[in-house]
Amino acid sequence: MRYTRLLATLFACLTASTSAQSADPTSLLSPAEPVFVFEEASNQEIELALPFGSQDTQHLTFGSMVAPDFKGHVDVSIHGQYTYFVVDDFEVGVEAALWGFFQDDNTAGLSTSLVMRYHFFQAERWSAFAEAGMGLMVAGDDVPDTGTSFNLMPRLGAGVTWQLSEDSSTRLISGLRWHHISNARIKGEEDNPARDAPGLYVGLMYSF
Repeated sequence: MRYTRLLATLFACLTASTSAQSADPTSLLSPAEPVFVFEEASNQEIELALPFGSQDTQHLTFGSMVAPDFKGHVDVSIHGQYTYFVVDDFEVGVEAALWGFFQDDNTAGLSTSLVMRYHFFQAERWSAFAEAGMGLMVAGDDVPDTGTSFNLMPRLGAGVTWQLSEDSSTRLISGLRWHHISNARIKGEEDNPARDAPGLYVGLMYSF
């Protein structure tokens, strides 16, 4: 009789323990889910967008420039650029441009250029930069009028970028550069009437 009561008590205790573990989601046999929620939150933080100018980020820029030489000649371009930040705040890239040269004999041309920009100042939504570059241009007629149809186009200038909104990755870019056209005297000094003008440009930068 004594052994029968002992077995009945043990059976009742075992049944109660099993029921408690089934009802409690935080027991050792049923680990809680928030452990995985924490891991998901950490992954979301890693995927946050990098600040503008961070190494290994890249941009596409589309814009236009106008360059009057104050002698009755105006050069106008539309251009597209691809740039890549090789280190923080320093980007390099390539540009392709379509030109209209308004001179005594108006003509059109194409150019390709190497572009370098150093963003020496970064604020919350804007940056200031210095730029340099070198391009090659070919036109349908001589540029300037008594020059050649093939020319070099070095550049040097400065500008700013501005984030359009707090949650946007698109930026306005604008600047002023030295616009120069010459053929580096490939046909002699007399056939190298270089053109110098201030070039004012504006465009939109898209990160991807």
